[in-house]
Amino acid sequence: MAAKFIGKWVPESKEGYEAFMKGVGMTDEVIEKNRTVVVVTEITQDGNAFVIKRVRPDKTLENRLVLGEASEVETMLGAKLMVTATLSGNVVTGKSDNYTSVMTAMDDGRLKEEVTVKGNTITVISKKE
Repeated sequence: MAAKFIGKWVPESKEGYEAFMKGVGMTDEVIEKNRTVVVVTEITQDGNAFVIKRVRPDKTLENRLVLGEASEVETMLGAKLMVTATLSGNVVTGKSDNYTSVMTAMDDGRLKEEVTVKGNTITVISKKE
């Protein structure tokens, strides 16, 4: 089932962007500047780990999530979190204090990501490139 996640993903739609960004402390200026930025997600697998690379015009982040173990990840804001990731069927869930990420490989071949930080959720639907 993990093979469904592997690849290069380009966003098609996003919901909750503004409330999420305000909730994590972004200024109105930063929110507007990044509203139309395309963040390409590249997912590879290395043994029992998913390597998730987020490619933005101004910054690229790469995090390695080892399933079933706490892994240190860096957010786009530069914060470091310890996240424990699990795989169940077609869903990868990463959890930490005040942070939850649910990545679902949908039956139609798209990827749905729901990230919740401090009670604010953004949902992004991506298609494989």
